[in-house]
Amino acid sequence: MTDHHDSVPEAGRRGGNGSPWEAVLYDPARAEGTFLLGLAAARLGRPEAAMRWFRRTVRLQPGWADGWAALADASRRSGRWREAATAYATLLALSPADGAALANLAMLERVAGNPRAAVRRFTRALALDSGQAGTWNNLGNALRDLGATAQAAAAWRTALVLDPRQADALGNLGGARRDQDRFAEAGLLLRRALALAPQHAALHGVLAYALSGEGRLEEAERACRRALVSAPALADPLCTLGLVQQRRGTAGALRWFDRAMVAAPGHPLARFNRGLADLEGGALTDGWAQYACRFAAGRAGRERRFSIPEWRGEPLAGKSLFIWREQGVGDEFLFASCYADAVRQAGRVVIECEPRLLPLFARSFPKAIVRAEQPLRGRALVETVDCDLHIPAGSLPRYLRGGLTDFPPRSSWLFPDPARVLERRQQLDGIGGDLRVGIAWRSQLMTVERQWAYLPLGEWGPVLGAPGVTFVNLQYDDCEAEIQRAEARFGVPIYELERLDLKSDFEGTAALTANLDLVIAPANSVAELAGALGVPVWRFGARDWTHLGSGVRPWYPSMRVFHPRAGEPLSAALGRIAAELRRAAALARRAGTEAPGPRLPARPARRVHSQAPSLRRH
Repeated sequence: MTDHHDSVPEAGRRGGNGSPWEAVLYDPARAEGTFLLGLAAARLGRPEAAMRWFRRTVRLQPGWADGWAALADASRRSGRWREAATAYATLLALSPADGAALANLAMLERVAGNPRAAVRRFTRALALDSGQAGTWNNLGNALRDLGATAQAAAAWRTALVLDPRQADALGNLGGARRDQDRFAEAGLLLRRALALAPQHAALHGVLAYALSGEGRLEEAERACRRALVSAPALADPLCTLGLVQQRRGTAGALRWFDRAMVAAPGHPLARFNRGLADLEGGALTDGWAQYACRFAAGRAGRERRFSIPEWRGEPLAGKSLFIWREQGVGDEFLFASCYADAVRQAGRVVIECEPRLLPLFARSFPKAIVRAEQPLRGRALVETVDCDLHIPAGSLPRYLRGGLTDFPPRSSWLFPDPARVLERRQQLDGIGGDLRVGIAWRSQLMTVERQWAYLPLGEWGPVLGAPGVTFVNLQYDDCEAEIQRAEARFGVPIYELERLDLKSDFEGTAALTANLDLVIAPANSVAELAGALGVPVWRFGARDWTHLGSGVRPWYPSMRVFHPRAGEPLSAALGRIAAELRRAAALARRAGTEAPGPRLPARPARRVHSQAPSLRRH
C-alpha cells in the first residue's frame, strides 16, 4: 500500500487564463509550448501523447527541471518504470533537493527489486522534509521488503503520528500484526483503515487473512467476497478464500487458488498453496514445482543468494553440493531423509544444520562435511561457499522423491551416540511397566492458526489411563506445572530425566528416544526425531501435504498416523491411540516382552524410584 508524489510544480500545472504560458501554447517549436501540450494531453487521458510532448520538451530544453518532472510522472503513471527512473535521476541531477522526486525514484527502486536503494532514497527524502506521512509509509514498505520488520513498524507508526487518517499505514501496520499472529490487534487496525477507506479491496483482503488466522472462518469468507466485489481479480483474497474453504471442507476450494494464479500468474502464495494441495493429493511433480515458491510466499525461512548456481537435478558425479537449512528442526529431520541419496550421487557434499544438531548429523552422515549454520548477522548478501552447486534442503525431494517408489526402505537415517544410548538405558532400567512410551503434546511454534492441531496434556486422560505403560516426558518447553496437574488428575507418574535439556541437547534426547518402545506426539519435532531414529511413533493430527496422497507418511517407515475422521474432533484420534495402546500393552504383558521397538533388558514390574536416581517424577 503506497502513496505517490507528483513532481511537477503547481505553477507548471495551472495554465488557464492569464497564464504566462498562453503566448506559447501554439508554438510546439518551443519547450514551453510542448510542455503545455503535454499537460493538456495528460488531462485528457492521453498518456502516450503526453509522454511524446514531454520527451520533446526535454530535447528542446534539457536543463529544465519541470520538463523532466513531467516526463517522469507521466512515465510512472503509464507503467514505464525504466523511463520514469531515468527521468527522475536526471531531475535529481538538476535539483538534488527535490524530495518528491527522491520519493518517487525510491518507489521505482522498490518495484525493480532494490529495497536497499529504496530505503536510502526514502531516507534522503525524509531528511529534506520529515513531515511527509506518505514517505514514511513507503519507507516502512521498503524496510519490510528487507526483513527489517521492527523498523518498518516504527516507520508506519511515524506516518500515523503525522496523519492518523493514513489508511495505507494503518493497513500496513495491521498486516504486520497479522504476520506476527497478533490477529486481534491486526483486526482493530484494519477496521480503522477500512473506516477511512471502505472500498479499499486490498484492506478487506488483509482483514480476511487475519480473521482466518483467528479461526473466524465465516467472517473471513465474507471479507474475501467483499474484497472481490471491488476487485474480482485481486489475488490475495482469492488465495485466502481458497484457504478458508479448504479449512471448512468446502468442495471445490482449490479452484480459488487456480483463479488467483490466473489473475496473477506469479503470485507466490497462490502457487505455494496450490502446490501443497497437489502434494497432499499425490501429484508430486506439479506439487514440488509449486513448493519452490515457499520463500517468495513467506512460508519458509529467508531465501539466500549464493555465488554458485542452484542444483536443478542435473547429474552430480564429480560435483560438490552445498545443502543449506531453511526451516524448523522438525522439517530438518524430514528433509534429512534425502541427504544420504545426495551423498551417493555427488562427488562431495557439505551439509549445513542447526547448531544443536551438529554432532548428531556429523555421525549420521559420515561421508559428508557437516557444518553448523552461521548467525544471520554478518552474512554476506551474496554468500560464497566452497562448492559447485547449492540447494535448500526442502528442494531436494523435487529431484530425489518424484514418486512414492523413490522413498527407500531404510528404517532410519539418524543415529544416536551409542555410549549415551547405553547410559540412558541404564537410567531407564529402574522404572517398570510393560511399555515405555515417550509423549509430547505441542509444537514450539504455537500460533493461533496452529492451535487446533494440538491437545493440551489435560485432555490425554484416555492415553495416560492405559494400564501397564510407563510414560516419559519428551515435551521440550516449560511444562512442569502441566505435568504435575496431569499426574494429580489421572494418578499416573510421568518421568523425566534430570539434567537433560530436551530443547537444546539433541544428542541426549536422541539417546533417550532410542531407548523407548514407542513415542506418541502430534506434528512436532519430537515425532520427526523419533521417526528419523527408526523408533515406533504414533503421530496424530489432520492430514497434511507430507502424506503425499498416501495413508501414511512415506518418509518414516516406523510411523503410524491417526487422523480424526470427517466431523470428528482431534480428541477422537487420540481416543483411538488410547485403544491401540491398551492392546499393545496387553500383548506385551502376555508375551512377557516389549512391543516392537528397541530391545531392552527386562525391567521390574513395579517402579522402584531409588534404583533410578537420575529419573524424576513430578
